[in-house]
Amino acid sequence: MSAGTYDHTKAVQGQMIAPTLRTHAPDADRVMRRQDQLAFAYTAWWFHVFILVRRSNPESIKYIGQTGFIPKGPDTKAKTAQKNVAIEGTRWVSEVAGLVCNPTAAAMRLAYTTPKKYDSAMKEWKKFVASGRHCDDLEWKDASTPSRFYLPMGQPFFTDTRPGSKRYGALMKDTGRGVIHASYIHGDYDLFAVVPADNPGVNIVVSEQHASSPWSHLNRAGKTPAATEESEKSPQQKAQEIPNFRGQKFIDVQNMLNRRMGVPMVLHGSQEKAVNSFDEEVDVFMPNGMDSFALLTEAALCGFYDTVLRGRKLHNFMAGTEAEARREHFGLWQQVGVANGPGLIHISPRDIPGAQFVQISG
Repeated sequence: MSAGTYDHTKAVQGQMIAPTLRTHAPDADRVMRRQDQLAFAYTAWWFHVFILVRRSNPESIKYIGQTGFIPKGPDTKAKTAQKNVAIEGTRWVSEVAGLVCNPTAAAMRLAYTTPKKYDSAMKEWKKFVASGRHCDDLEWKDASTPSRFYLPMGQPFFTDTRPGSKRYGALMKDTGRGVIHASYIHGDYDLFAVVPADNPGVNIVVSEQHASSPWSHLNRAGKTPAATEESEKSPQQKAQEIPNFRGQKFIDVQNMLNRRMGVPMVLHGSQEKAVNSFDEEVDVFMPNGMDSFALLTEAALCGFYDTVLRGRKLHNFMAGTEAEARREHFGLWQQVGVANGPGLIHISPRDIPGAQFVQISG
């Protein structure tokens, strides 16, 4: 193997042997596949980072890697459903639990477990519809005969309203093969943070623009998808692009995770770059590659940042909150916080207030 490269399909790297995951949250297997837990643990060890993952909808897990289902990407923030729904006036139940669905479709209000979750779903759905990516101009003569086989450019999403559909009300995405072969959308793994263990006190970010879908590139006459100069983009393409905020190690971490999981489950930047709130439930993977645990309260997550991460601060870069420009990197990177030494790398989960964990047997 040439210098500067690595083979992340093998556990042995030089004289280092990958550690074995020994702790995880009591309900870890409910919210994440075991193979994905191992991928997170290995990646945290390999890149010497803390990885914090927002908890996924448990109902989504069974769809990961299944034909006809894809993870939710940055081009939709619409919410996944928590429950299946009995369609009023019919004899069928729509199996939408774990899938992104249209909360305005018939009976889909019942797909959410609480009024708060329904209100959140409606809020995100309205923003999604306002983005123009959802096609309303699609009707079905029967379950296999749509009014159109291909959607308008820039509108790859539609709601499944096929008569008798077993997933009526679910959102679908045409990935380029036409509406007959469109895919349902399950929850992704939403990273809360990727934190370098040697300098957690400094929160560093760069802002990028992501194309919302493969369709975006069709507006760039004579250009390949790799052409990204602003001057080469049409107004329609710019309107479809989505801001993405990431730290320095994010791309390396993202690529290794997706490769080891076998499904691209990490598709956009981390949450801590776009919020100022610790009101989240997360699973933490430590840099030692051996320990994982859950932090399920705002106080526990805030305390983890204050102690283990040496006072690291959240920062809403997306909202344009003031930050310091880094002198290197041509001024493209920004930061908040100060360097104050490495994080508490070797601390045991039992010594972290609020950490929920059990030993992994076998």
